[in-house]
Amino acid sequence: MRKSLNRHTELRSLLEHLNLGGMAAVFADLALKAAKENLSHEAYLLELATHEQEQRVQRRTARLLRQSGLPQEKTFRTFEVERLSPALQLQIERLKSGAFLDNAINVIAVGKPGVGKPQSTHYLN
Repeated sequence: MRKSLNRHTELRSLLEHLNLGGMAAVFADLALKAAKENLSHEAYLLELATHEQEQRVQRRTARLLRQSGLPQEKTFRTFEVERLSPALQLQIERLKSGAFLDNAINVIAVGKPGVGKPQSTHYLN
């Protein structure tokens, strides 16, 4: 057991040194799960790598949102659509459906300064 504990500590340290913090955090739990479910080595590694990749995507998304400077608490639910003209309200409803993504259509926000173009496009995320 002593040798196993040293390997565990050494592996965690090595994974962290290789900037694989997501793997370092869950490798032991996933190893137990893999042993209980009789998963192959490849299946265990796939779960481990998938977890690391998901963690990296989450961290990158959070970092980019922080760097954007956009207010995080603003969503379509808090957006005051009634302040807009009826034509713009209709356009916002169309954008909320996300159909432009399926058709790969670019969205360009044009208008006077201070009317909320960045805020409106932020809601599309």
